[in-house]
Amino acid sequence: MHYDHRIILLIAYFAYSCFAIIPDVHDKVHHPETQHNSENGHLSLPNLLHIDRIEDLELGWKTLGKPVFELGRLIFKDGGSSVWSLADLENTSNEWTLELVFRSSGTVNDDLKFNEENGFSLWLISSINSLPIDAQNMDNFGGPSQFDGFQFLFNNKGTKGLKIYGSDGSKVISNDLDSTIGNCAFNYLDSQVPFTLRISYSKERTWFKVQIDNNVCFKTDKIKIPEDIGDFSFGVSASSSSYSNEEYELLGLKVWNKLTEDAIDDHGIMSNGHVKVHYTTVVLKPEPTSNAYVKPGFIRESLMARTQRHKEELERQMKEAELLSSQPTENNLDTKIADILFSIERLGSAIDNMENSNDYNSKHILSQIEDLQNTYVQHKEKLQSLQQSLDDFKSTIAQQYSQMLAAFSKFNEKVIGEVREHQYSLDGLTSKVDLLMSNHKEIAYQYQKQSSSNAEKEPVSTIIINYIMKCFSFSLYVGIVFLIIIYREKRSKQHSKLL
Repeated sequence: MHYDHRIILLIAYFAYSCFAIIPDVHDKVHHPETQHNSENGHLSLPNLLHIDRIEDLELGWKTLGKPVFELGRLIFKDGGSSVWSLADLENTSNEWTLELVFRSSGTVNDDLKFNEENGFSLWLISSINSLPIDAQNMDNFGGPSQFDGFQFLFNNKGTKGLKIYGSDGSKVISNDLDSTIGNCAFNYLDSQVPFTLRISYSKERTWFKVQIDNNVCFKTDKIKIPEDIGDFSFGVSASSSSYSNEEYELLGLKVWNKLTEDAIDDHGIMSNGHVKVHYTTVVLKPEPTSNAYVKPGFIRESLMARTQRHKEELERQMKEAELLSSQPTENNLDTKIADILFSIERLGSAIDNMENSNDYNSKHILSQIEDLQNTYVQHKEKLQSLQQSLDDFKSTIAQQYSQMLAAFSKFNEKVIGEVREHQYSLDGLTSKVDLLMSNHKEIAYQYQKQSSSNAEKEPVSTIIINYIMKCFSFSLYVGIVFLIIIYREKRSKQHSKLL
């Protein structure tokens, strides 16, 4: 059999290149304990996709200002606001990991000029030597201006990116670049994807490390947290100018009282906003057992290291192939073809494992979609129930209003009837008084006539008696008129009160 060694080398290069860039999905599918997102610590912020309102956080978290909960995220905007854990960071002086996921809606063209007012902070502070965490101490981008601990500030003053401040609580730290203990320069504006900030500390390994999107941007062995400082309080705060459209979205905050695998593994090194390739070649010796799985806590290659190792192996085999091609024999070609077929089989196995992993991810995504659909159905049922209650309330209000109008109508008719009755009684009394006055005038006239005819015959005593009778009659007349006036006034007052 005669084959063109160039075709063989091309096939080998393709097989090894494809195999090198495929992640080790097999181990992750069959050994789920290697997943870097292990079970979240109990101090972590609850999954914001599983809560309905910001009040659901009150059992373990305290909010200051006006953070807004919307679609699985906490939004910080328009002035200072913050959210703080009610529980302290356990194991503070020994070992821990914090992982923060956030996004900024700002743009360079519109919001870069607000670098003095806009900022987003993660806090790790001792409550013993810091200002109280309350609404009166929010002048430092939503947090205290005087603190004992660390502030991890994202803003664009001095340089774009993350600035790390450390303080012992004895004075106010100015938010400028000269006061930092370290910084990570990168641009988080004009980004439609979230960023992940990971902070880890280990007393045993003597490190304090900060990672942005799995890339190391700050690491030192000079920071040691004393045991007598107590456990740190931790929280997130932000503030922005009222003239700026920039908003900060908190998507998650995970806390562990140990080092996670991603905290241990340095995928890359960030410098001036760029990632420098950092890899380590590790030669693995096969173990005598059939299980070739190695726990990540013991040896764990990063993807870049694995790619580099396969590249070096490919170059070595290509050189061997060139040496063998100078003296081609049928046995050498058969051996090379067998190697290529073996590599293709490994490639197929890796692709199958990757498909299994995709199935797993698809199932996980479908499960989340089903949860969202169930939540939507529940909210829809609640909304329908609320709408029914609102309709019933409107019907009750309309019925009560109709009854109230009917009652007012009856009352008005009753009042008008009573007024008419009183008016009729008053008219009758007036007519009787007029009749009495007419009779009195007639009697007075007859009396006067009789008196004039008998004036000459009557004695002086009779004249005096007549005079007294006239005075008495006049007084009686005046009293009757006065009583009539008083009666009319009382009736008019009663009438006005009824109306």
